[in-house]
Amino acid sequence: MLSFFALSSILLFSSALIAGDAAALADASSIKRRDVSAHGTLTFTYPSPNITRATINNGPVNYVDQFFIADVLDFLTPLQNVSNSTPKVVIFDSSNPHFWIGQIDMTSLATPITTEKKQLGANYVKFTTLLQNITSTIFIAEIDGQAFGAGNEIAAQMDMRFVGPKARTGSFEEALGLIAGGGGQTFLGTIIGKAKAMEYLLAVKTFDGPTGEALGLFNKYYDNSTELKLSVLQLAQRIALFPRVALNQTKAVLSFLDPPSNAFNSDFNAFYEIEQLPEEQANVRKFLELSANQTANRFELGLGESIMALYGLWNGSPTS
Repeated sequence: MLSFFALSSILLFSSALIAGDAAALADASSIKRRDVSAHGTLTFTYPSPNITRATINNGPVNYVDQFFIADVLDFLTPLQNVSNSTPKVVIFDSSNPHFWIGQIDMTSLATPITTEKKQLGANYVKFTTLLQNITSTIFIAEIDGQAFGAGNEIAAQMDMRFVGPKARTGSFEEALGLIAGGGGQTFLGTIIGKAKAMEYLLAVKTFDGPTGEALGLFNKYYDNSTELKLSVLQLAQRIALFPRVALNQTKAVLSFLDPPSNAFNSDFNAFYEIEQLPEEQANVRKFLELSANQTANRFELGLGESIMALYGLWNGSPTS
């Protein structure tokens, strides 16, 4: 849970807005609009003055690497300083027809623990934490492709998740002998409950659209990609009509439902400890071999069923 001090700080910020501290709001730095992020992993469009659409495009599987993390962190950090140009709603979608956000760059797992690797992890924690702590902006995941591993974890930490016919999400880390340590375990347990979270994490089961909606992981499943995009935009437009103070107050108060940050941090640290074990390193190398170094091949398109190839239990068929 949020600490009393953290929750008090959020509520005090809300109170300041309620009190009409317009001067402070006006003095805050305006957010500079741009078309593309520094490393090119995000492109931005602006359906309305209060809505930003951040479209992901990073490599053949939209993997989470240092460039993607840097770009998302660079985008989110200015949103902490609320101004009239701060978007009320941010929609994250993808230009890749098969992947929303993929796994963490597996080549980073195949290396020893270094200062650079620790910094990569620290920056991941920073940007995912901002998804919860920036209470004046609502973050929506619009998923119409695969989101396994880190992609599933990032989606779970956004405020809402809407999915289309090509959506398939889940965590495959257990099959490697790892854990969904980037928020996947802690947030999934909070969203769908302990028993169901354990079933899907431990057995490496996949959430399709209807199943995820029934379990409460997804707000809504759409069997048509166009309807998904239009419906999410309509929802964002409706939310963006309302005063920012109300959006901020509601998200801030509901933040007490988030899992405790110390549990998240403990899980994340455990991931790096487990990752270096011999069996896990062998599985990482095998993953890179099977995926042809993370290209959109049959193995990647078959996650999470294809991960069973590590145990000789995959028939080689893609599922998307």
